[in-house]
Amino acid sequence: MADSMGKLTFTVLVPSYRRPQSLQRCLAGLLAGTRLPDEVVVVLRDEDAESQEQLRQWLDHNQPACRVQPTIVSEPGQIAAMNRGLQAARGDVVCFTDDDCVPQRDWLERLAEHYQREDVAGVGGRDVVHRGTEIVSQPATVVGKITWWGRIIGNHHYEFKGGPIEVDHLKGANMSFRRNMLREFDVNLASGSSCLNDTDMSLGVRQQGGKLIYDPQVIVDHYPAPRFGKSTRQTEALSLVYSDSHNWVYCMLKYMSPIRRICFLAYALGIGMGTRYGLLKYLAALPTGPIAGTRQWLAATRGKLAAIRTYLQRPRSSRSARDQ
Repeated sequence: MADSMGKLTFTVLVPSYRRPQSLQRCLAGLLAGTRLPDEVVVVLRDEDAESQEQLRQWLDHNQPACRVQPTIVSEPGQIAAMNRGLQAARGDVVCFTDDDCVPQRDWLERLAEHYQREDVAGVGGRDVVHRGTEIVSQPATVVGKITWWGRIIGNHHYEFKGGPIEVDHLKGANMSFRRNMLREFDVNLASGSSCLNDTDMSLGVRQQGGKLIYDPQVIVDHYPAPRFGKSTRQTEALSLVYSDSHNWVYCMLKYMSPIRRICFLAYALGIGMGTRYGLLKYLAALPTGPIAGTRQWLAATRGKLAAIRTYLQRPRSSRSARDQ
C-alpha cells in the first residue's frame, strides 16, 4: 500500500536458484542505490539449502536498511517462484530482476519517476549484458515491439539512442508493474530458460489499458550465470526449442483478435522466427545441416501444435474478452 505521505511503495522481487554469490552481488547493488526499495522479496527453492544459509549469513553481516524477505517455494521452475514472490509482495509497484543482475545506483530512482504518470502501468529498461570483459551491444532502433503478425522484437539489451518510449513488452531481467494490474504468471507456459513469461505478463497488463514504458537509462548490469534444472542457455537445445515455440504461439493466441490469429498461425507454421522453425526456415536450413535442421523443425512444430491445444483447453474463465 502507498505510505502515509501518498508515495508509492516499491517491492523488488528476485527469484534465485543455486547461485548464492550472484544473488549477494545483486542485493549489494540494490542496497547501494540512490533510492532503496521498500522491501526485497527473495524467492529460494526449499531444496537449495546452500543459498538459504548463505543468504542468512549475508543478511546478518550486512544488516540491510530495508526489509529483505526470504521466501521459500517447493515447486520447481521460474513461474512458480515468481508467483510465490507475488503472493509475498506488499508494494504498490513490483519490480523484477534476476539474481545475476546488478541494478545501477539510480535504477529504482529513475524507474519510480515514470510512475508519477497515472496512465503508466509498467516500466522497464536496458540490461547491459557482460560476457567476461566485453559488453554485448549494437545499435537498436526498435525495442520491445510485436508486429501485427506476431514477430517479437526484443533488443532490450542493445544500445537504444532515443529517450523513454512506449513499448509492447518488457524484459524480465529489468521490468516493473503496478501491483493492481498484475495477475499470476500463467502456469500453462512451458518451462524453459526463455519461457516468455515476461512477454505474457506485459501483454496482459496492456490488455487492461495500461501503458508500458522502456527507458534506456533504467539500467541493470547483467552477468549471465549458469542455469540449473531444466533451464539452459543453449538456444539450439531441442527442449528449449520446444518450450520457446510453445510459449510464443500460446502467448500470441491469447492476445490476438481472431483474424490476426489466422495470420499468425500461417506465419508461425509456414515461416517461423529464430530457432522456432516454420516450413520455409526448415527448408532453408536443409543444405547446411539436414539432420539437425529436421530435429529442430520437428521440436518447434511439436511445441507449436501443443500450444494450440493448450490455448483451446484453457478454462473459459481465463480467456480474454476477444475470446468471448
